[in-house]
Amino acid sequence: MPRSVRRAAEVLDLFSVERPYWGPSEVAVQLGIAKSSAHALLGELALAGLTERLPCGRHRLGWRLAGLARTMLQTNGYRETVAPAARALAAHFGETVHVAALERENVVYVASERPTGGVAAPPSPVAAELTPLGQVLLDQHPGVVVGPQRALDGVQCVAAGLRTSAAPPAAAIGLCAASERFASRHDVYVRALAATSRRVSRAVRL
Repeated sequence: MPRSVRRAAEVLDLFSVERPYWGPSEVAVQLGIAKSSAHALLGELALAGLTERLPCGRHRLGWRLAGLARTMLQTNGYRETVAPAARALAAHFGETVHVAALERENVVYVASERPTGGVAAPPSPVAAELTPLGQVLLDQHPGVVVGPQRALDGVQCVAAGLRTSAAPPAAAIGLCAASERFASRHDVYVRALAATSRRVSRAVRL
């Protein structure tokens, strides 16, 4: 990857819900580069619509990213295959089904199907190692992973990767339920997630 592209990606990775605004001085300190370089990187990102420069001189993420995300979701099989599979699982079992991706070392919940009585998604980003969905995305465990959602009390999850190649999974799908309900249907959930993962992965493979 060209150095300039890598640096631009590093700048974009700094933006988060907890810290949505960044200025050249802050970027320079965080990335260990000259302030002039940080200013130039932010300027190029703003010209591309990937960030937006505010009157105070700091930047926030630009609207073009929303358009790119929409295009990605409409062309990578999510709308036609992944979302319907998540809805079907949630409806069949009456439990919450999450689709998740990895952002740095945290799990990002792309979408959640939560029937009445289903458990909620964690209210803030979750360190990947704390949930089966994240463990799948870190590629620590191939196949189906079962374990607690340690960001929430009394919640167990089963998760499997959505793979489009031999590389680590691009996303994960997981079913989460209250521990007492989960225990009684553990084997059923594992079989259902394994089958769904295989079916969806085959459907979205390019």
